[in-house]
Order: sequence, then structure tokens, then C-alpha cells
Amino acid sequence: MSINKVHISIAVLFIFYVVGLVGITSDHSDFFLSLTPLNLLLTLAILLVNHSDWNRVWWIFPLTAFAGLVVEIIGVNTGFPFGQYEYGWVLGPKILNTSVVIGVNWLILLYATNSMTKPLSIKSPFIRAAISALMMVFLDFLIEPIAITLDFWSWSEPAIPMTNYLAWFVISFILSAFWQKSTLALNSVIGIAVFLSQLGFFGILNLVF
Repeated sequence: MSINKVHISIAVLFIFYVVGLVGITSDHSDFFLSLTPLNLLLTLAILLVNHSDWNRVWWIFPLTAFAGLVVEIIGVNTGFPFGQYEYGWVLGPKILNTSVVIGVNWLILLYATNSMTKPLSIKSPFIRAAISALMMVFLDFLIEPIAITLDFWSWSEPAIPMTNYLAWFVISFILSAFWQKSTLALNSVIGIAVFLSQLGFFGILNLVF
């Protein structure tokens, strides 16, 4: 079997997350946590390098990142629609009290989930969008406890509000519907690799912390 760009990208992705996992659970956790924005940017780079369908709807990428950032800015400053929360230091520089890189995170997760559901033999794009949204919520369910423990962000309430998960579903569904209705062909192999990397990373951290 010949080694191609996708194989190399998956190997690099695996190394990123394993090194991050080991580092965060070590005595040097603060240093590795400070690299979180870089990790997200590198993950995005891997997705984009392996994406080949740069047709007329390429604008959906920056639009998704921008929409994700805007909804988080609204959420942090108003408490709607997620609930009252604030960002810590881990995700890096902020604009209007919101970590800028969070828009990149929305783009990464939406690419990964929609790359997995777009090829499904389900005729309705809205059903596929709903499946993507459920996958997003499931991943957020794993992320939230770790995000709080490691100071990605924090909630004003003792428990994570249910409005957070509801908002994640609704917003993910709306954005996914655009992805599903578009003619954009996504790289499902690299998308699956990114999703599983995130799933394994936060799943293991939930067992450790």
C-alpha cells in the first residue's frame, strides 16, 4: 500500500493528540495547555490541506468560523443562548471576552461531522444535518467537563445548563443544513480521523480527571 497525503496527515494528527494527551496529564500541563490554540490551527490546516473541492461554495468555511465566533461572542456577553459562561486563558487571545480560536473549533467540528453524514444514503439533507448536530452535542458532552477542569471556560452555575446542549444542537443543525444543502464535496476520511481524535482525546481525559 502506497503512503499518500491522507495517511501522513492522519499520522501527524494522531501524534498531535497523543503528545497533547501525555503532556496535559503530566507535570508540565500548563505548557501543553498553552499550545491548545496551535493544536486547533494545525488540525484545521490538516483538514484544509486534504480538502480538494475548492469550488464556488468555499466561502462556507470562513462563514462557519465567523458565525461560530459571533454566536459565542453573543453567548459570553449576554448569556443567550448557551447560558452564563466566560472563557479562561487556555484558548488564547480574546475579542469581546471571547477566545478568537473558538470560531476555528466550530469549523473543525462541523467539517468533521458533516463529512461523515453527507455521504449517507439519506435523501433529506435536514435529517443528515440533524445527525451531524447530534454528533456535535455528543462531543460537547465529553468536552464540557474537561473544559471546565482545565480552564477552557467556566459556567456561572454549579452545573452545566441544559440550554447549552440545546443551543449546540440548534446552532449546529442550522449550520449543518447549509453544509448539507451545498454542493461541496468533503473529505470523509480525514473528517472521520479528526472526529475520532477529538472523541478519543476528550474521552480519555474524562477518565483521567
